[in-house]
Amino acid sequence: MSLAQQREALPDRLRGVALLGIVVVNAAFLGISGDGFTAESVQGPGNWLTALLVFTFAQGKFYLLFSFLFGYSASFILRDNSTPHRRRYLRRLLALFLFGLAHAVFFFVGDILITYAIFGLLLLAVSRTSDRTLRRWVFAAFAVGVVFILIISTLNAAFPDESSGLEGLDSAMATGSFAEASLARLEALPLVLAVIIFLQGPMAFAAFALGLMASRRRLLADPEAHITLWRPLTIWGWGIGLPLQLIAGVLQTQAIASDSSGPFAGAAGTALGFISAPILTAGYIGSIALAIAIKPRFLAIMAPAGRMSLTVYIGESALLSIIFAAYGLGYFGQWGALPVVLTSIASWAILSIFALVWMRKFSQGPLEAVLAWMTGKRNT
Repeated sequence: MSLAQQREALPDRLRGVALLGIVVVNAAFLGISGDGFTAESVQGPGNWLTALLVFTFAQGKFYLLFSFLFGYSASFILRDNSTPHRRRYLRRLLALFLFGLAHAVFFFVGDILITYAIFGLLLLAVSRTSDRTLRRWVFAAFAVGVVFILIISTLNAAFPDESSGLEGLDSAMATGSFAEASLARLEALPLVLAVIIFLQGPMAFAAFALGLMASRRRLLADPEAHITLWRPLTIWGWGIGLPLQLIAGVLQTQAIASDSSGPFAGAAGTALGFISAPILTAGYIGSIALAIAIKPRFLAIMAPAGRMSLTVYIGESALLSIIFAAYGLGYFGQWGALPVVLTSIASWAILSIFALVWMRKFSQGPLEAVLAWMTGKRNT
């Protein structure tokens, strides 16, 4: 049986979808400001609605989906607890850390791979525990994540006039050379990384552990065999998650667009959005898996990008940097939310087409081949 036949279809298609969600969230930080959407960028109905849609459907959801898939894939290495496999997993984490560091310095300071590499070590430590113990880790990580989110949101509300510390990065993106922008990202990285680790890290680890448990049961290998799981995930995920996310999205968008809503409304929206994000993420997984169980070719066109998700993920940031940074076309901070997000969708579409063409000739994406070489395995 060939490698292509051995691969499970659903994880690759989920990754392909997640790449779209990730880039529409990152777009504001790459094209508008280091803090994301600004009051100017959400003025007008089109821009306001765009920001609302990003907050409601994308922010906080797709990094969790990627995290779930990270844990699911890690199981294929860690299932055998032999020393060679554990060493290969550690080399993989180191490689992801290095890719993430390069990505953060040269393209997008809000990289998530560094956080994955750090929390991936904790996943290794618990990888041989029972499902019962893993569930305890999930609940504990989620609880810690909720506490951190509430603390960060409260501090942001209590000190709304404090500088974010990213003004230098904004200036470098708007007027600086490639070297100056890279240096500004490097200087901002400790602050940004700390926020990501505390705001998203515990939730990401909870998703890692859930993915590990799902892999043990091979839940994504045969979607049709688990329809009784996908249906309630879809119903409850969308039925509960979407209304909560819509409320959070309105609070965040209105807080950015107008000072009249007050900082606590925006903070409440941020907290509600990140805390309830796993519910809608579960709805995404359930609905896509259910659709594929009913129609096996559903979203098959997403699979090539999903198979080379590292290349596409970093490629999206590279393309948007060229469009927005001063060393490229120089549109940083000049467009509203709508054109910036549409540009990000176009970058995803271009790279997805590239992936479709590339994977017809090669078994791995360009960066995936480098990752495989770094981890000592030619095919991943």
